[in-house]
Amino acid sequence: MPMNKFYVFIILVSLSGCKRSNPNDSFSNASFIDISFFNRDKIKIDSMLINASKDEDFKSFYKKYNYEVAWTNKEHRDFLINEIGVATNEGLESKDYNHQILKSFELKYEELPDSTIVKYDLLLTSSAQLYVNHISKGKLNPKKLYKDWDLKEKKVNVNEILFDCIDNNNFDQAIENCKPSHIIYKKLKNCLALLKQFPEETTYNLIDLKERIIPNKKNKYIPIIKKRLMYWGDMIEKDTILSTLYDKKTQDAVKIFQTRHGLRPDAVIGRSTIDALNYSRNQRIEQVVVNMERWRWFANDFGNHYLLINIPDYSIVAVKEKDTTQIQKIVVGKETRPTPILESKISNINLNPNWTVPPTILKEDIYPEAEKDRGVFRKKGLKIFDRKNNEINPHTWKKEDANKYKYVQDPGRNNSLGSMKINFPNKYSVYLHDTNHRDYFAFSYRSLSSGCVRLEKPLEMASYIINDTTKWSYKRIKDTTDIKYYYKLQKAKQKQLDKLNAKLLAKNPNYIIEKKPQPKPELKTIVVKINEDIYIHQLYWTAWENNGVLNFREDIYCLDANLYSKLRY
Repeated sequence: MPMNKFYVFIILVSLSGCKRSNPNDSFSNASFIDISFFNRDKIKIDSMLINASKDEDFKSFYKKYNYEVAWTNKEHRDFLINEIGVATNEGLESKDYNHQILKSFELKYEELPDSTIVKYDLLLTSSAQLYVNHISKGKLNPKKLYKDWDLKEKKVNVNEILFDCIDNNNFDQAIENCKPSHIIYKKLKNCLALLKQFPEETTYNLIDLKERIIPNKKNKYIPIIKKRLMYWGDMIEKDTILSTLYDKKTQDAVKIFQTRHGLRPDAVIGRSTIDALNYSRNQRIEQVVVNMERWRWFANDFGNHYLLINIPDYSIVAVKEKDTTQIQKIVVGKETRPTPILESKISNINLNPNWTVPPTILKEDIYPEAEKDRGVFRKKGLKIFDRKNNEINPHTWKKEDANKYKYVQDPGRNNSLGSMKINFPNKYSVYLHDTNHRDYFAFSYRSLSSGCVRLEKPLEMASYIINDTTKWSYKRIKDTTDIKYYYKLQKAKQKQLDKLNAKLLAKNPNYIIEKKPQPKPELKTIVVKINEDIYIHQLYWTAWENNGVLNFREDIYCLDANLYSKLRY
């Protein structure tokens, strides 16, 4: 950081010795005024040196202390230096906070001249402020890294925190409160500690497998796979390493490994299993570090009632008053159309939604097909409307006029949104919804949508969110979204009408009954407003720990390695 570099530079160029200066020398130094003869704890700092900084937090810190050194208490200094020294426990680096320089100053503190104590104090302050900022809201700003991350920027009053530390001797609690309190962040810290206990891999062979390995078959890579499984603790019992047979014992270990990595535990060693096996310990450490950084970006408080989506885990959980009330599988955006990371609040639920095709899908999918065959509109159930809401004949459609129209799919089970969608304000026009590709939920790799999140059990989620068993029981929601239900109602109504007509004819055989054709049943879109505050958190994390078991997920958007390089730059 510029502030740290500035003060490190001041220190390096100004240190000409470690002996205490005499009063005459002190007055010739512009960075402080020596009143140590009266009180060593009240060394004045030249306000010009403070005000030259562009950092408002830095300036206001010393203004509060009347431009005097603030770190006069050895316990305070020791705490800060020790905390920075173990920054690796938080996935950070102590060198970013000048740990070695601060430590060297502290070792000879009693011998330092007042001018150097001033510089030491300035560096302590800038390092402390930077560290508090980093552990509170992250070292990097996601909005500057990604276009599809829309998280509320955290506001941190670093001076308020440091004043509490110094004035109230509240270092332990105040600094700990800066760190994310989420259980997943704490599990990531456990994960990091566990990984560091694994032995260094002096030799590490990658598995270059082109075909799948089927149980009970021989393969030359089996010995390497066994070594990897034993290294990670998935295969506890010693085995004959040289055997190339994919035996039952190895199969069981592979299933454990696959489960930990969110893969189908079928013991078939395919590309995804190989990719996970090929991660080294250090790569996993890096993965945990970047996930800790992400959790510093996420909101400190998710709310009392929320839906939490982990995109790489293809999962959604509903949490109310700290209890998990729903768990479902999801389908998320493919790598070329990733699901955005965001925080919002549910506004309403649409039952039987129609689907207005978004611009990206029109441009990349619909238009190219339509140029070859106008029949694609009917095949996909799309109606074309002009700006006056007049329906356009698909066969008159022209590419040059394409952007003048909107393309709508009527409600129905085969609609791309299925039977339900959950709306919440966001700038990406995404939502949670049902799908007409329900077979996708059987896959372990489910990065397959165009950006929205598809739910495995949409009507159950709708019933849960609406939470009104009187007006909107699960049965009513199910009936409302089922066209067969409306046909059944129509049939029952016709049956009643036929009975009535039969009675009329029995009394008057010459009575002429006019037969009126029944309109074809159709699904109508119903909007149900959600009054309860239920928040949405679409987040991204690829590692955690659970009861001592390391869990990892595929980095489906290839973000981990790049983020780690930026953190360590």
